[in-house]
Amino acid sequence: MKKRILALSLAAAMLVGAMASCSAKEEVVSSAAEARDISLVLWGSEQDQEFLKTVSAEWATKYAAEHDDVKSVEVKVDIKGEDVATTDALNDITAAADVFGIGNDQLAQLTASNAIYKMPDSVVEQIKAVVGDAALASTLCDGGYYGFPYAPNTANILFYNKSVFTDDDVKTLEGMIEKEGAGPILANISSSWDSMTWFASSGCELYTGGDKSVNTLNSEEAVKTLTWLAEQIAAKKIVYTDGNTSAAAALKDGSASALLFQDWAKGDFQDALGDNFGVAELPSLNGQHMKCFGGSKLLVLNANTKEPEAALDLAQYIISEESQLKRFEMVGQCPTAPALATNEKIAADPVVAADVAQGAYTIVNQPLNGTADYWTLEAAVMTDLRDGKIASAEDIKAALDTLVESMNAKLG
Repeated sequence: MKKRILALSLAAAMLVGAMASCSAKEEVVSSAAEARDISLVLWGSEQDQEFLKTVSAEWATKYAAEHDDVKSVEVKVDIKGEDVATTDALNDITAAADVFGIGNDQLAQLTASNAIYKMPDSVVEQIKAVVGDAALASTLCDGGYYGFPYAPNTANILFYNKSVFTDDDVKTLEGMIEKEGAGPILANISSSWDSMTWFASSGCELYTGGDKSVNTLNSEEAVKTLTWLAEQIAAKKIVYTDGNTSAAAALKDGSASALLFQDWAKGDFQDALGDNFGVAELPSLNGQHMKCFGGSKLLVLNANTKEPEAALDLAQYIISEESQLKRFEMVGQCPTAPALATNEKIAADPVVAADVAQGAYTIVNQPLNGTADYWTLEAAVMTDLRDGKIASAEDIKAALDTLVESMNAKLG
């Protein structure tokens, strides 16, 4: 009997090693039981529904054929995006999907609640073989690996109107702002995920490598960058956008000429700009290539699943190179598998090219227990900057000092 990746002994290792505090999860039923039906629930975003239904159906047929003790396999795919899956799962983990997608920044909340499985070393090595070191690092939280990266999650790349900006124009942010006849550049200034771009581009570090003593969000360079940003906001050169729909509308009607945003909304911007659609890695600012937060979207396994072996095998199937290529073809999602970078279709996609180029200037968001408050604390500071409540270097420095002090205090 051929097994795709897991044997029951591996499932047992997962159960025993994941959560010692949950004794009910430390045993696995013997494979000697008579043939049974398996039913799993998989949560994914709305845009991924067709893809997930396709690959989960493929996997179900394959899994049933490869396991003599399995009579039938069903996977129910429900709409639950990465932006809400963690919150909904933590509201009632017993009612959550067996497998669900999240942003890796949410790992700390889930691991602190013992809601998801920690991967055993053997599975970690198998994941690494598919996605490589960088993507694997995004699944690390307080010393353990917790998920299956299926898509890079680069905070920002540059989308722009090619009838306004040339390839040379988009090499520097200052040049774009000063371009005669150009409209404003849009940015989600108050989003703590997107706005990390301004800190990262200032050389700031945030708990690098899991080191809780490293937090330089209040550096001198950060103060200079945010003071400059406040000036651009006041001059309406850089304008707040709250999402892809309003941003696409502004690009279409010409009230904005460029946008710092994530790749998942590329279809909206392509539709808005048509033949004038341009995309690139982030430009330079103050002579330095702009950086951004990066991580991954990953599948995690509910610690309460009744089918840990099947759930794990399903997650492995979804992140396989074959499935990632299919995801790209069906959804346009940039893959995490380095081996696919040279695929002819993928290499020809300009958004993927921008993602890959920006990847060299990306800081891996390292989730740590105790740092979940970063998102609200940093967003509060950037909202005040967006609204003009802090604009001077002195006020910005004071706000950043308080931010760092408050974040570090949360770590205990």
